[in-house]
Amino acid sequence: MKEIVESYFSRRSLVNHQLASYNDCIPLLDSRGSRMENIVRNIRIGSDDYEADNEGGLIKLDVLEKEIIVRVKNIRLGQPTIREANGAEHPATPLECRLRKLTYFAPIYLDFRIYRDDLPPSPGSELGYMDEKNVHIGNLPIMVRSARCNLHANNIDPNRKLSPDTSPEDAEQYVKLLRKYGEDPVDPGGYFIINGTERVLISMEDLAPNRVTVERNKKYAHDTEVAKIFSQKDGVRKPLNVEKRRDGMLMVKIPSAGTTAIPVVLLMRALGMSNDREIFSSIAGPVEAMKYTVANLNDVKDNEEYGVENEEEALAWLEKKFAAGQQKEYRESRVQNLLDKELLPHLGASYEHRQKKSIFLGRIVRQVLEMAINNKDPNDKDHYANKRVRLAGDLVEDLFRVSLQQLARDLKYQLERHHNRKRELKINSCLRPDVLTSKIMHALATGNWVGGRSGVSQLLDRTTYLSALSHMRRVTSPLVRSQPHFEARDLHPTQWGRLCPNETPEGQNCGLVKNAAQMIDVSEEVSESDVKELLKEAGVDDSPEGWADGSRVHVNGDIFGLHKRPQKLVQRIKNSRRSGKIRSEVSIRHDTENKDVFINTDRGRILRPLLVLENGSLTLSKFHLDSLRDGSMDFNDLLTSGVVEWVDAEEEEDLLIAPRPYDLPALSPKNKRPINPAKVEWLNLGEPNITHAHLAAEIQMPNGSSKTEKFKI
Repeated sequence: MKEIVESYFSRRSLVNHQLASYNDCIPLLDSRGSRMENIVRNIRIGSDDYEADNEGGLIKLDVLEKEIIVRVKNIRLGQPTIREANGAEHPATPLECRLRKLTYFAPIYLDFRIYRDDLPPSPGSELGYMDEKNVHIGNLPIMVRSARCNLHANNIDPNRKLSPDTSPEDAEQYVKLLRKYGEDPVDPGGYFIINGTERVLISMEDLAPNRVTVERNKKYAHDTEVAKIFSQKDGVRKPLNVEKRRDGMLMVKIPSAGTTAIPVVLLMRALGMSNDREIFSSIAGPVEAMKYTVANLNDVKDNEEYGVENEEEALAWLEKKFAAGQQKEYRESRVQNLLDKELLPHLGASYEHRQKKSIFLGRIVRQVLEMAINNKDPNDKDHYANKRVRLAGDLVEDLFRVSLQQLARDLKYQLERHHNRKRELKINSCLRPDVLTSKIMHALATGNWVGGRSGVSQLLDRTTYLSALSHMRRVTSPLVRSQPHFEARDLHPTQWGRLCPNETPEGQNCGLVKNAAQMIDVSEEVSESDVKELLKEAGVDDSPEGWADGSRVHVNGDIFGLHKRPQKLVQRIKNSRRSGKIRSEVSIRHDTENKDVFINTDRGRILRPLLVLENGSLTLSKFHLDSLRDGSMDFNDLLTSGVVEWVDAEEEEDLLIAPRPYDLPALSPKNKRPINPAKVEWLNLGEPNITHAHLAAEIQMPNGSSKTEKFKI
């Protein structure tokens, strides 16, 4: 089996997850799909009512009697350069930045378009416009050895792109060029150079968004059951709590909209569920749950405090609670905003998504009631299916989002000042690139990140080569160090094969600062549209009449549709993944108890590789091992041929996993000599329906000679 491990590490460095995350974040050749371009296109300063379109981000100026709008898009990243005091520029290398105490960064460029009502209107628009292309908006620190680094195989040779993975000549040339630029060929990269010091971004553990966790609230004399969900869309998190009170009333709290508790039934009415039958079928659950649902329906109908029987009355009650004493238009818009933007935004932010939200609420209520009735254990917060790891790319994305918002606000202020002084409006003369650069640089230099976290960026530990590698694979928890947090510090079974059980510091950080296991990968985001197309082909009904007859299919926490035969669906998705039709990072789990199928394509899940078994036999054969040895196959070929599979902690709940294919005896049966596992050959590997493993082991005899012994176990 060592061939598989060797093929895995021959193409990947030990900090591959950090480099892949950073490359996924920054704009490369085509910036359209990059995460930074999405941030640029989602900017809305001075106005919220513009829908997303192809024109990019929007900055609306507050000026008298004129309409001036700035649109921004097409972010580009230059090559890392050093600018001298006399204005001369030349390509930067990490070594020069280390020696001269400089920062290894690259310029960022954006395209701007200013729409004005005092210019002749352009075709198809009421306003005229002026274009300003390639405006320098600031600098972004570049991760060493990332796709934008001058030492990357695509950039290091000015004449051509090198392929060190596939061509031995290119590999030799690459090592020569690295030595020429003063770099260690074995250094994996994965860190930044800020003012001459090497700084690494520590991966952060975070609670998974869009997942329902049910727990017991011990605040009061009697325990109450509470379900919590952090609904996340475009980097904004909106929490939601559903609580079953002592009297059986089910109440919803939306912390971002205020502290008022809303009865669940009333909220479902406001979302468009007019009759009682729809509410019953969306909650469903055990028979005992029916009496709670009936009691809640009756209470909302008969209680003088509510007195709600239909959608209009429910909306009127919400208006009274959340915008009392305001004008009717404001009250209506406040409640519309509450239902569409504040309540579960990951399911959608428009009127047609309300039915989906009410069904999702019903599912949350069912989990709360099941826990109360069956006395179920609360969800395990430390289970790794409920965690996501935020890598360098995610942290840089957060920082860039906040810094760009700050730059856009500053640009709006400067443009308004220029306009009020009757000067010509030009982006180049109003934009201050140091606003963005200084914000990013300050965070990386001090480690104080957006959102109030500290210690995110640390000085790379260069004591030894191993300590540097270990530092770049560290995973830290956001919990307060001074509190006991016994459960969080404990070794959890789902960390097996994902996190190292031994490497953790002593003292207050014990169990909170962990290190990734060697042979893991961290999932990158896979486009949901590919998976949804496959689900439609497999017969998933994405707009069913009723939601009770069949298993609900969830994609990243969003209800996608219903399927009548979930087992077949799960097998079909797994077969598509094993044949390479969909990416290997997609995970699928069938929750038979609640009739749910969960599909995850999001980033930050720690995956571990497992060998696939079919009908009790390995799909791995001698042919695969021989192909790996002679280089005609690599690790990715094993994934697409269904031999190896990446599995996350959630999917693992559905699987039966054997820790090893066979147990070697301590001594060989015939000669009674110790067996070296590295010198054992499995003779009948890959044959169908085998019950015994036929092995040939090379054994060291007492006189020093070697002997091959065959036996079966």
